Amino acid sequence: MSKKTIILTIAGTDISFDPTPELYGEYMGQMAQGDLVDAAHNFVMQSASEDGKPALRELFDDNPGAPMQVAGALIKEYSPKVAISVKK
Repeated sequence: MSKKTIILTIAGTDISFDPTPELYGEYMGQMAQGDLVDAAHNFVMQSASEDGKPALRELFDDNPGAPMQVAGALIKEYSPKVAISVKK
């Protein structure tokens, strides 16, 4: 998969993210182990551009549910659903 920069507008601020297959894999692994909040926080912060991290830290300090919301939006854009059907 080629590098895909994603820009999300979060609380009025545009923040760039550069998720990688490795970060996505780590995120899925942590999620599978039940570590949902830390997985979301780590995926978002590791994918975020350096200049966007201070705004994310402030948002996350004010809203403990924000990492899950941001990770959800990021995953939705990074890994869109694929149409799959089973032929019988």
